[in-house]
Amino acid sequence: MIRYTLRRTLQAVLVILVMSFVLYNLIGLMPGDPIDVMLEGNPSVTPELMAQMRALYGVDQPLLVRYWRWLLAALSGDFGYSNTYFRPVLEILAPAMLQTVKLMVLTLAVSIPVSLLLGSIAARRPNGWVDNVVSVLALASISSPIFWLALIFIIVFAVKLQWLPAGGSAMAGASFGEQLTYLVLPVLTLASFTSGQFIRYVRASMIETLNADFIRTAHAKGLSEPTVVLRHGLRNAMLPVVTVIALSFGSLMSGALVVETMYGMLGMGKAVYDAIVNKDFNVALAGLLFATVVTLASSLLADLAYGWLDPRVRLE
Repeated sequence: MIRYTLRRTLQAVLVILVMSFVLYNLIGLMPGDPIDVMLEGNPSVTPELMAQMRALYGVDQPLLVRYWRWLLAALSGDFGYSNTYFRPVLEILAPAMLQTVKLMVLTLAVSIPVSLLLGSIAARRPNGWVDNVVSVLALASISSPIFWLALIFIIVFAVKLQWLPAGGSAMAGASFGEQLTYLVLPVLTLASFTSGQFIRYVRASMIETLNADFIRTAHAKGLSEPTVVLRHGLRNAMLPVVTVIALSFGSLMSGALVVETMYGMLGMGKAVYDAIVNKDFNVALAGLLFATVVTLASSLLADLAYGWLDPRVRLE
């Protein structure tokens, strides 16, 4: 298992290097450059001054040379400066990263247990009334636009009932409990959006697993129903579900962008969107690279979960 983990980690590092090269080149192909953005709207700028500025910041160098310099700096923790805020990139993205990570972790902490519970209950009696109710809820979750869910939750829980704040960010100096209160509606919105597909996959996988021969053998041995469903059924049904959860991080990141916009949260999605609009190349590059790292990390954790769920992976 240790060799397997090291091999997968090395593969992930190589993919990150390749993706950093691809992202740097794609952003480098955008019209304009950081010097154009910095001096835009300044009528006193001469062509000679523009050439000096490009030479000073190394923008006049070939793209491969610029990438190599950026990579060496990034490995030392220096991702450059923001052209919009005139501050180091990490100072801008670190709070946004923390906000998005909190949102995604809490969303998964809510959606995964709920999906496993509802999917397993629905699979025990396929086409029964409980299965039909759960299937309708899952279909409604998949079909509902996330911005519409956010508006409904704001109207119901913040405006009508006044139980929760409408915003997603607490004031500076707020206690831990107050911060969690502000995160309830964003997490509820994103969890409602992502739980539907999880429920459907858990249900389908559990129906197939509960009809297997080893489940009938477990019943014949006199094992209790919870033991059969949870210990024997759910663990074997989790293999395809883990894959779906790992692959859902991309849609989870895009959903986080909408949720952060609707609730006024300064997260990674909003920061990257503003950076692209304002041609803030360094912030956009670091933000997109962070999304790549999160996606690869989820894939790596899914592979490690395979080894825990399936002994055959550990033996290989």
